[in-house]
Amino acid sequence: MKDKGKFAHKAVILSLLLAFPHLLTAALPAETATQTTADAAAKTSRLLQESGYAHRKTGDHTWLIERMETNKPPILVANGPDFLVVGIIVAEKKNMRVSADLSLKLLKLNHSLDYVKCGLDADDDLFVRSEVRIRVTDLAAFKALVEGVISGADRAYAEVKPFLITP
Repeated sequence: MKDKGKFAHKAVILSLLLAFPHLLTAALPAETATQTTADAAAKTSRLLQESGYAHRKTGDHTWLIERMETNKPPILVANGPDFLVVGIIVAEKKNMRVSADLSLKLLKLNHSLDYVKCGLDADDDLFVRSEVRIRVTDLAAFKALVEGVISGADRAYAEVKPFLITP
């Protein structure tokens, strides 16, 4: 993408979603609630290192995985005390012609995608993401998560391409 700063901004927004970890741990079992966000960040960092993905840290609990293909948006990675979020911004609001037809397309797409969800974020940008419990995520599960998000994002892009101003 031309504007990597926008994606770094998205990583910051994603980290803001993690700003209230006490709300997330309140409903977790006692053994899970004792894991700290720092522990989860260390595990996430280790998974990223072992995965072989080219990545960079953008915050205490956020990373970007750079994609090998040119003009493909980076993959956003963030963690909380017991969860890991992996996502991609598929299209920015400024590049979409928002309409009832696009909304219907996104609803149907969200239903048909397996293990990921798509939608519009707080900035009305189209995203595809998945969340998992980090304590049960090993390297194989992490790589499958990343590949699933990439696959979902590629499909979402193909489906919404007719609604894009600059595909």
